[in-house]
Amino acid sequence: MIVPFPVDGVTDFTARVLARHLERRWSVPVRVRNVAGSGGTTGTLELLGAAPDGRTMMLSATGQATQNPAIDSTLPYRWDDPLPVVRVSASALAFVVRGDSRWTALPEMLAKVRAAPSSHRIGTSGTGGASILALARLLDSAGIALSDLGRVTFHGGAAILQAVIDGRTDFAAQYVGEMGDLLRSGTLRALAVSGDRRTAAWPDVPTALECGFHGFDLLGWTGIVGPPGLDAGIIEQWVATVHDLAQDPAFVGEIEAMGSTVAWLDAAGFHEALKHEHEVALATATRLGLRR
Repeated sequence: MIVPFPVDGVTDFTARVLARHLERRWSVPVRVRNVAGSGGTTGTLELLGAAPDGRTMMLSATGQATQNPAIDSTLPYRWDDPLPVVRVSASALAFVVRGDSRWTALPEMLAKVRAAPSSHRIGTSGTGGASILALARLLDSAGIALSDLGRVTFHGGAAILQAVIDGRTDFAAQYVGEMGDLLRSGTLRALAVSGDRRTAAWPDVPTALECGFHGFDLLGWTGIVGPPGLDAGIIEQWVATVHDLAQDPAFVGEIEAMGSTVAWLDAAGFHEALKHEHEVALATATRLGLRR
């Protein structure tokens, strides 16, 4: 199972939980292999070059799957090149600052950024990652252009969060599912979550909409994708197995312990969700001048 990102991100965590449960159900070893690089492009291209025999699959995620193709017209794959098989989980994004920051509310923080955008820095991953368009829409609703901020590229979500912690950047928007320990310890402080409802894991953190800002509505996900030409029987086996896991309290509990939720979709539903997500991302990237 290829993970197109470094270790210690939500996709990596989810892949390792999924692999353990698949091994028990299928009685075959499932090896998780991190093939990081270029915001998920390196691992995606390796998957696309694999034989369609079911022996090499990938746990895909929002940024590399739909957001990066919407931002970068030169990317060497399209959003629909990897074959959608089954969606596994979903996770809200959280807008975070350092735990000792004097900012405790999103409106105050964004007012500070609006007053001097060029003095603030954000982190991105490769082409952009899941958070870049979500951040752009949130900042736009606050009257701030993403292009006016300084940007630093890092290798994966964990590095983006570390840059906030050590002060190299001022804030970030990353998956709730990859920052649980950092929030619990107070190393990071969440000012808002994405979506239209608060997360069960962090019920005291308001949505951006509750704070008066629209557009921070992207929910990240993970899902299994395969190389083109994958046999229908292999797809059906994955869909059925992950559906069973979605009813398994042990698997559900491990996913929810990260701050994520089980979000099963079959191959057809997964494809339609990706298509819609890419269309929204493409429209956003074009409107805000982020498409290149």
